[in-house]
Amino acid sequence: MPNFTVKLLNNLPNAEPGKRPVYHDDQVKGLSLRVTTKGIKSFIVRKRINGKLALNTLGRYPAMTIEQARKSARQTLNSYSVGINPNNEQRDSNIKSITLGQTMDDYIHGRNAQLKPKTVSDYNILFNGFLSEWKSKELKSITRDMVAKKHAHIGKKSIYRANATMRLLRALFNYATGAYEDSEGEPIIIHNPVQRISHNKSWYRETSRDNIIQPNDLSSWFSAVKALPNNKNNNIRVNIADTVSDYLIFIIFSGLRQSEAAGLLWSDVDFNNRLFTVRDTKNHSDHTLPLSDYLYYLLKSRQDASNGLFVFSGNNSDKAIVNPYKQIKKVRENSGVYFTQHDLRRTFATIADSLDIQHHIIKRLMNHTNNDVTIKHYVKPSIERLREPMNKIANYITQQV
Repeated sequence: MPNFTVKLLNNLPNAEPGKRPVYHDDQVKGLSLRVTTKGIKSFIVRKRINGKLALNTLGRYPAMTIEQARKSARQTLNSYSVGINPNNEQRDSNIKSITLGQTMDDYIHGRNAQLKPKTVSDYNILFNGFLSEWKSKELKSITRDMVAKKHAHIGKKSIYRANATMRLLRALFNYATGAYEDSEGEPIIIHNPVQRISHNKSWYRETSRDNIIQPNDLSSWFSAVKALPNNKNNNIRVNIADTVSDYLIFIIFSGLRQSEAAGLLWSDVDFNNRLFTVRDTKNHSDHTLPLSDYLYYLLKSRQDASNGLFVFSGNNSDKAIVNPYKQIKKVRENSGVYFTQHDLRRTFATIADSLDIQHHIIKRLMNHTNNDVTIKHYVKPSIERLREPMNKIANYITQQV
């Protein structure tokens, strides 16, 4: 084909279906033009390197002129002549300039199967609250000094948030080390800047949260919870107040995490065998517990008035209840007992311990992983083994209230 000219390229026909003809320029050997069925014309350079055909797309005609294409083609061919693949150069440039925001997105999507929705939500809160100003920064530009200063700055407001943010940042850099590499297969991130905090031993010491509802406060707490539907502020939301009342009582009688109780489905409640099952829990397993007598009648009562999928539904009967913080605030005010939803789970475990229930049984009740080799691999205890402890805990609570 003769040298590329404007007239020649303008008159090239669209490609036939299933074909992509390529035309070659005589002036710059290696410069070609490819045409699609829609008439899109792209300048390309093709070069065989180590037996493999490498292709570089330079730009589209007429946005890229013939002279610009020839100049770009010469540069590309020169790079090939000294053993440099421009495709790899561009890829390396892109991968080395990856930002913290891009890494966060890739991490969430890449770990999607392992991360619970609650975990993803918590990560996004931390990232948007404390790392958003670094969102557009290249990973390589985030230094150890920057990390140490950020940790100290957040720590002035909350040591827990400071540590949690740095744990997230550490996870992002660890992910980047394995996920991003250049054309030679070398990782673009070699050092994790969060190591500075460990090296300086500057992680904040977090005190374990051990708040529970004390035995002498159980009666006041229980009365305030049961009174929620009668609260004057709940006159137009009696159904929600009634649901929250049963929901909080269910947690303290079952020891479930708040997300586990909120997500319980009627289809996973077996009234015939007096069992219920929480699906896909925090440790990625199902968790089945016997219904104590108290919980059996509580759920039976709820079932009679329920027409949704969830045992504890929200405003929409087919959606689970969300954090009922307003109702919890009313219970705190009316009982004089400060508590969080997780304190109810902790109270359940503390009561179990006070009743001399064996620790391996408490672990099963709480759905904590048991590392004892014999119990883990050989003993397959029956769910019925948990029924007596569940009733024992329930009886203790009812006696107190």
